[in-house]
Formats: sequence, structure tokens, C-alpha cells
Amino acid sequence: MANDMSSYQIVDEPKVRGTNALIFNPLIILFVSILTPLFWNPPLMGRFWMPMIWIIINGVLLGSHSLKKEILAIIIGAAVFFATLYGTAFISVSSLFDDPDSTLPYLRIFLQAIFFSTLYVVVFMQSASYSIYEYIREQDE
Repeated sequence: MANDMSSYQIVDEPKVRGTNALIFNPLIILFVSILTPLFWNPPLMGRFWMPMIWIIINGVLLGSHSLKKEILAIIIGAAVFFATLYGTAFISVSSLFDDPDSTLPYLRIFLQAIFFSTLYVVVFMQSASYSIYEYIREQDE
């Protein structure tokens, strides 16, 4: 019976793989996505999509139990983000406002809020799996 307990695994426990060196704390991904645009602005709006791809890859490597929810949150966040971009373009060419250029800075702030809210939700979900992963890694050492 003691041998059976050593191979016991919790269902939502992250699976330890050979790619442990590529797994990062999700908070590091959040902080990098906050600080990177201060020093470098990636082309093709990379500051928005690169952290999302990185956090999905991190979740896959981590074996996150909430990976489907994380991907769903990113898809919903991206849909809201692109809807806001479309709305921004619509407002700038329409005559809804007397001076549409005066509203654009606020819409840019709203885009940042959508991006960081989505990223924060995904980081929060992935943090539980990362905590379990860290615990398992400490037990193996």
C-alpha cells in the first residue's frame, strides 16, 4: 500500500515535464508585459499579443488544470479588444462627437485596461497551478 501512495497523483496537479526551465511564474509574465513597452515597442502590436501567447505556452508547459478557461478568457478579451478597436475607428470617422480626436486618448486607455484585465485574470487562474508546481518541485529536491 505504501508503494501505491508514492505514485498517487491529484487530478488537477500540474504534470512535471522535461521543459521545467521554460516555465515561468505567471506574475513575471505580467510584470514583463507592463515594463517592456517602456523600453521597447514590439512591431505589429506585439505588446498586446506576445504576452498572451507566452502565457498560453506557459500554461501548456505547466500542465495547468485551468488551461481551457485561460484560453477562453484570452479569446473573450481579444474579442472585446478588437470590438473596441473597431469602435475607435468608427468614432473617429463618424460625426458622433464634435472632435473625435479628443476621445482617442481615452479609448487607448480603455484598450490598455481591457488588455491588462484579461492578462490579470489569466495570470490569476494560472497562479494556482504554478503554486502547486512549485510545491512539487520543492518536494522533488
